[in-house]
Amino acid sequence: MSRKFKTIASLLVGGLFVYWFAHKLNLGEVWTEVRTANWAQLGLAVALLVGTYFVRVLRWRALLEPMARASLKDLFRATVVGFSVLFIMGRAAELIVRPAMLSARGRIHPSASYATVMIERVFDMAAVVLFFAVNLVFFEYIPADAEAMHLFGWIKLTGALLLAAAVAGVYGLSVFRQRRARALDYLERRLGRLPRPLLNATLSLLRHISEGLAVLHDAKSLAITVSYTFLLWLMVAVAHLLVVRAFGIPYVRVPFTGAVFVMGLTMLGSVVPTPGGATGPFHKAAAAALMFLGVESTKAASVAIILHLVVFAPATLFGLYYVLKEGLSLDRLRRIGEQQSEGADSNGQEPQPEVVHPEIVHEVVAPDRVVIRDV
Repeated sequence: MSRKFKTIASLLVGGLFVYWFAHKLNLGEVWTEVRTANWAQLGLAVALLVGTYFVRVLRWRALLEPMARASLKDLFRATVVGFSVLFIMGRAAELIVRPAMLSARGRIHPSASYATVMIERVFDMAAVVLFFAVNLVFFEYIPADAEAMHLFGWIKLTGALLLAAAVAGVYGLSVFRQRRARALDYLERRLGRLPRPLLNATLSLLRHISEGLAVLHDAKSLAITVSYTFLLWLMVAVAHLLVVRAFGIPYVRVPFTGAVFVMGLTMLGSVVPTPGGATGPFHKAAAAALMFLGVESTKAASVAIILHLVVFAPATLFGLYYVLKEGLSLDRLRRIGEQQSEGADSNGQEPQPEVVHPEIVHEVVAPDRVVIRDV
């Protein structure tokens, strides 16, 4: 699909969700709810979420360690710029830009950056699903009617299915790691008809993924990565609870398990590809989850609006700081995520990134046929 068509489609989907969320809202009442919220608790929630960026940086460095060494500064810069891109252009662009920004500044092989980001995504998805599914086992929901109880039953079933899928996915990656030599040989034979540069880039990415997956078979590395991931999502869940409490919603109505329930549904809503950090789907999912727990609709909508800002605004501001400081335009970042190339040099090998002076144009060719241009 062309960039213009994708942009229009995502704007239309986002607009429909925004209308669905806001068409019956009394904005005056929403403003009153926001104005009277406990801003100290909201500030603490923001501080926790800023702390998660540093946890992400430490986890990313741990995953990269078997393949390359990266500075904390470069990792932090790439992380916050990636979140800014996620907010402005969506998750698909973030998955490309974040590792590309790291490779463009540090001496990190592009495939290694991409592979570790993909492995991070696996751990994050598994953690959210695990939090959500296990939480549903202990979450005692007091339904308002039989229909609500029936819906909660379907939510529990969905959580169980997601948990089973996450376990199966992690097991599959573990098997791929154990049998990587045969798997890579098989894929090389099957993909032999691809152009040689694209084939080499694809196999390089898969080799780096297999190297990164060594974390699944090393007790120390696995413990470190799981600990960082658990801490990260625990901080996110507590931040959700603080935002809910800031609006005076009693703990008996939305306890910690309720906050995790809200977090799980907002993550599900964020999957819908709309700009502005899933603006619309995120709000609708958060408000629906809170209303399901018995929160009044105006208060639920107010929490959803502020929760979205708390989750996305800090990283976006950090990222925009780096974008402006280094002279990167949003159009340049868009080209980073979308411009196509052959994916390797004339010898069929991926180029290694170099450290260059700011005034020199630096070009890194990423493994999925994306050209990274940075100034």
